[in-house]
Amino acid sequence: MTCKSYLPKIAFLTLFLVLSGCKNDDREMEVKTSKIDSLTQELNRQQELKDSLVNLREIDYSANDYSIFFGKEFEDIDNPEEHIVNALKNKEDLIPLKAVLGGSMEFRKVQVISEDWVLAIYDDGHVQGKSIFEYELQEDGEVEFNEIASQLPE
Repeated sequence: MTCKSYLPKIAFLTLFLVLSGCKNDDREMEVKTSKIDSLTQELNRQQELKDSLVNLREIDYSANDYSIFFGKEFEDIDNPEEHIVNALKNKEDLIPLKAVLGGSMEFRKVQVISEDWVLAIYDDGHVQGKSIFEYELQEDGEVEFNEIASQLPE
């Protein structure tokens, strides 16, 4: 047998291998495309979930969707709620949690929840706590606070 008689068989075999390899590449491409589509859908679902959580965080869930009657002692104060909030924010020494890692404790959110109590959330950037304080307006316009309950990290 001469080389010429093997040439068509070798050419056919080479062509067969190339074409069958392309089919495998096409199948592999379909699998990878399907995986990409699946991951894209999951990414979109996670993004929607993140967006909905961000929206929830931005909603102001006030415990007092009703008017608070502050009483006669507050009648000379234009905005009693703001007066109470600012008074507590200026009394950082009432925070029952010590700062860690060089931070400094401060009230982040103070919310008047009734005619007698405020809810305060405080942190130093590392640890956070929550407290309920009872408040009372003094004759000189100062607000006195007493800690009622606290939730501190363990």
